[in-house]
Amino acid sequence: MCPKPLVVSAVRSKHFWALVVVVFVVWIGIAPTVRGQCPSLTYTFDGEAAGDELGHSVSGAGDVNSDGYANLIVGAYDNDAGGSNAGRAYVYSGQTGALLCTFTGEAAGDRFGYSVSGAGDVNGDGYADLIDGYTKIISSCNNARREYVYCGQTGGFLYALTGEAAYDRFGYSVSGAGDVDGDGYADLIVGAYNNDAGGSWAGRAYVYSGQSGDLLHTFTGEAGNDWFGRSVSGAGDVNSDGYADLIVGAPNNDAGGSWAGRAYVYSGQSGDLLHTFTGEAAGGEMGLGHSVSGAGDVNGDGYADLIVGAPSNDAGAGRAYVYSGQTGDLLHTFTGEAAGDMLGHSVSGAGDVDGDGYADLIVGAPGNDAGGSNAGRAYVYSGQTGGFLYTFTGEAAGDELGHSVSGAGDVNSDGYADLIVGAPNNDAGGTNAGRAYIYSTPQLPIPTPTQWGLIALMLVLLAVATWGFFRRRKVIGEGVA
Repeated sequence: MCPKPLVVSAVRSKHFWALVVVVFVVWIGIAPTVRGQCPSLTYTFDGEAAGDELGHSVSGAGDVNSDGYANLIVGAYDNDAGGSNAGRAYVYSGQTGALLCTFTGEAAGDRFGYSVSGAGDVNGDGYADLIDGYTKIISSCNNARREYVYCGQTGGFLYALTGEAAYDRFGYSVSGAGDVDGDGYADLIVGAYNNDAGGSWAGRAYVYSGQSGDLLHTFTGEAGNDWFGRSVSGAGDVNSDGYADLIVGAPNNDAGGSWAGRAYVYSGQSGDLLHTFTGEAAGGEMGLGHSVSGAGDVNGDGYADLIVGAPSNDAGAGRAYVYSGQTGDLLHTFTGEAAGDMLGHSVSGAGDVDGDGYADLIVGAPGNDAGGSNAGRAYVYSGQTGGFLYTFTGEAAGDELGHSVSGAGDVNSDGYADLIVGAPNNDAGGTNAGRAYIYSTPQLPIPTPTQWGLIALMLVLLAVATWGFFRRRKVIGEGVA
C-alpha cells in the first residue's frame, strides 16, 4: 500500500512541470499581443502657472500643420499672460508633443480657452482650423461672448463671431460642425445658453458658414431657463442625406421633470428637428444634455450615432446615453460607479480604438474617488457592444480628471484612434495649474499564425497531459489494488 502515493506524487510532479514549461513557451509567443492591448500615456501637457486650469477644455484639432499626424488643442481659461484670467489656448503637435501655437486672451477676465475645438478646414487651404469661445468684456456691465476662428496652418486670425446681447454667454460651448451646407468647407456651431429669445436664459445655438462666417441656422430653447446651447457638437450625418447634422443640449429643460434636461438633433441641410432625447427624471442643473457629442457609427448601420451626458442622474453618479442616429433609439447606457461621480460631465466619440470596425466612446467622471477624493476618471467603451474597454484615473485627490474628454484622432500615425483627457485641477505645474493627458490606444491585435499555432499547441499538450495524468492514476490504482 505504501508505494501508491509516491508513484502518484511523481506523476503529478511531472504533470505540473510539463504545464509550467508549456505555459512559459506559449507566453513568450503571445506576450506581445497581450501587452499590445494596454493603452499607453503618450504625452502630458501642464499648465504654466498655478490657477491656470489647463485641461478645462480639450479637443482633437485635426492636422493643422499637414505633417500627417492629428494635433491637439487645450484651453487654460484662467491663465494670466494677457491679464488676470485673460486665458490661453495651446495647440500641440501630435507627432512630437511640441507646442505649435499659443493663443492669448486680449484682456483681463476674457477667459479665453474656456471652450476649444477643432473646426475642420473652414477656409479650404487643406489645413485643419481651430475655434475658441470666451467672454469678452465690453464694459463694466456688459458681458457678451465672442468666438474666434484661427487658421490652423499659420495660427493667424480668420474672423470673430459675436453674441447678440449682454450676458448671452455666447461661445460657452463651441464645436466644428462638419459641412452642413454642402459647399465643401467645414462649418461651425456655437452655443449661447443664457440668450433670452425664447424666455429668460432659454438659450440659443448658432450655425455659421466656415467659408464666410455667415449665419446659416439659429436654434432657440423651448422655455425660460432651459440653458439650451450649454453644449453643442457636430453630429455627423445622422440621416444619411450627405450633409453633416448637429446636436444641442438643454440640461435644464423640464419636459422629463424639473431640470431633467433634453438634447436636440437638427438637420444641417434644412435646420429641421430630427430627434429629441429627454432626461429620465428630475435633475440638478446637470441634466441630460449637459454634454453632447457625435459618436460616429457605433452599430455599423451606416448612420452616425450620438452620445449625451446626464451627470446629475442617479444621485450624481451620472449617466451617459448612446442613441442611434438613424432611428433615435437608445443603444447603450453607461452609469457612474458611485454617487457624486458625475459620469457624463463630458462625452465624446473616441474613434475606433479597439480595431473592430465600430466607433467607440469616451466618458468623463470628474467626481470619481478611485484615485482620491474627486481625482476623477475617464472610461472608454466599445461602441459595438457597450462593454468596458479602458479606465484612466486621476493622479491625486482633486485633479478632476475627466472634466473634459475628446477623441484625439491618430496622433502617432499608428493607424489607431487616440484620446485626450483634461484634469484642470492637477497640481503638477502649481496648485490647479492643470494637466492634459494624451493616451495611445492600439488596436486589440489579432494573433499571428505563429501565435495561433502556439495557442493550439498549448491546448493539445494540456489535453494530452490531462488525459495521461488521469490514465496513469487509473493504471496505478488498478495495479495497487
